[in-house]
Amino acid sequence: MNIDKQSEIYEPEKQDIKLAQKLKEGNYKKIVLVSWHGAGDQCMLRAPLEKLREMFPDIRIDVAVCGGLDQKAIIPEAIEVGGDWRETLPKEYDLVVQINMPLEKLEDLSMTKAEVCCETELGIPKISGHLPIKRKRLVAVHFHNTSVSWLTNPDEATAKKIWDEIIEAKCVPLETLFKHPFYNETSKKFDFVDNHVRNWPARLDTLISLLGACDALIAVVSGNFHIGLSVLGPKKVMLLEKDLKAEHFTKLPIKRIDIKEYQDNSIKEWLQTL
Repeated sequence: MNIDKQSEIYEPEKQDIKLAQKLKEGNYKKIVLVSWHGAGDQCMLRAPLEKLREMFPDIRIDVAVCGGLDQKAIIPEAIEVGGDWRETLPKEYDLVVQINMPLEKLEDLSMTKAEVCCETELGIPKISGHLPIKRKRLVAVHFHNTSVSWLTNPDEATAKKIWDEIIEAKCVPLETLFKHPFYNETSKKFDFVDNHVRNWPARLDTLISLLGACDALIAVVSGNFHIGLSVLGPKKVMLLEKDLKAEHFTKLPIKRIDIKEYQDNSIKEWLQTL
């Protein structure tokens, strides 16, 4: 879709009339701010954006951010665009606003970069801050026992179901296997695993801290499993059971899943209860 011929592309930094003054003219009902910048600038833009929307509640103010950079994690309601946004933005906007986020003034320590944007582009009272960002829960995953793998480890298809269900539960999966001295080919990384620490130095202090920073652990019986119980406690640890059972290792009331007869959505449903 191309920008409608009636749409106006406006770069307030280069105009005498700043955005707020232009909006007060009453000619616009739906506008989009094109913020083609990095993650830091998007964080700083959020407070001025909130103020702008507060000042003009009758105008729909959308934001367009760089596609392919996961920036909707910072501004969830944003639309993603490419470098060709001038040609590909939807036609529905009656004003397209290019936000440049001008560089901070090195000689002036009284203004943040966000406040410079407010003054030179938005034309609103100077405001800055870092609004809260809701994070996804981090879920540690450990698919591989290196000593008795045939008694414990899931096949790749089952492991992928588990991984995908973590994502479906709006969590972030992280494989926490380190290439330690006993590492062998039975612990080869599954092709779908794209978030892992296999290239980190294999240190137990690191593993303990990493598991402690996670919201849950899903693991076969392994060093990860035992350390996870010690760090997170039984309510946040799930055992992937095969031939070795929870009773072989603990009397704690932990959640377990039979990976020999895996029931779809088991992981997703458990995560949603936490």
